[in-house]
Amino acid sequence: MKSLLGGLTGAALLASVVTASSAGARALEERCNIGEPGFVAGGYAVQANRWNSHGEICVTFGEGTSWTVSRSNLDWGTLQNGAPPGAYPNIGTAIAEERLPLRVDDPREVRTTWDITPAEGDFNASYDIWYHPDPAACRSTTPYIVANGGALEIMIWLTSPGIDPSPEWKLAEGVTVGGRTYDLYRFTGPTGQVGLIYDMREQTHRIEGFDLRPFGADAAARGFQSPQAYLCKVQAGFEVTRNGTGLRTNEFSLDVGPAAQTTAPATAEPRSAAASRRKEEEPAGPSRFLPLVLPVVIGIGAGAWWWRRAARR
Repeated sequence: MKSLLGGLTGAALLASVVTASSAGARALEERCNIGEPGFVAGGYAVQANRWNSHGEICVTFGEGTSWTVSRSNLDWGTLQNGAPPGAYPNIGTAIAEERLPLRVDDPREVRTTWDITPAEGDFNASYDIWYHPDPAACRSTTPYIVANGGALEIMIWLTSPGIDPSPEWKLAEGVTVGGRTYDLYRFTGPTGQVGLIYDMREQTHRIEGFDLRPFGADAAARGFQSPQAYLCKVQAGFEVTRNGTGLRTNEFSLDVGPAAQTTAPATAEPRSAAASRRKEEEPAGPSRFLPLVLPVVIGIGAGAWWWRRAARR
């Protein structure tokens, strides 16, 4: 798991500006290793989030919600404690996200679109979704979500070349959630939080109008959390162990919409969500340092001993 001390000790704030591609366009920005995230359209936070490697990894972003792993020399030999992954570069909701927290049993739809371009390396493309029984914990920075006690982490793997979950964690096979089939794994993080991995059987590089509510409900039905718990944070990124240069998010969005139609079939295709975005300004004063803790929160659910290297590496 990502160490709280390791996530903050020696943190470097690297934010270099690259020349804009055209007049009037937003200049590209780069974030490397550990440090402040950058903010893109919709107020989403982007960060490199190296937490378990001695190597270097950087992300570059500019217009829209697209971002790219622009540099990475991560490898199995650069892992800090010998077990993957080494970093989780990602895009996700910021601490000040106005639409969250949201109760698990809230009838509103929570839909996301994510489109990726894969690259050479050992990685998985996964959502990392955090829940907590106390809504105040969702916005807490000291301690962080996972250190407040009672947190649940749900990971949804869309594709995973080079990394597999440990077979000892398998809880169920062929689980159907929202019309798709997954193998389900369970782990316990070092701060005591429960972790669930929904490993998608039919792997994909694009998900559109993807409803996240059924996953929180499934976890509640299995007794891993209360229906009165709160959805705190949603992230989408790549757990990278080796290379990964060129991994790209082409599009990302999260939409909290009206209540779902109770008459609609459970397997119905999601309708296109009309994105309503707000531009989030980088915080001023002392609060501008809040983003420093985000890599810890994001990384904290993937404990370094969790994954096993797949035979196909």
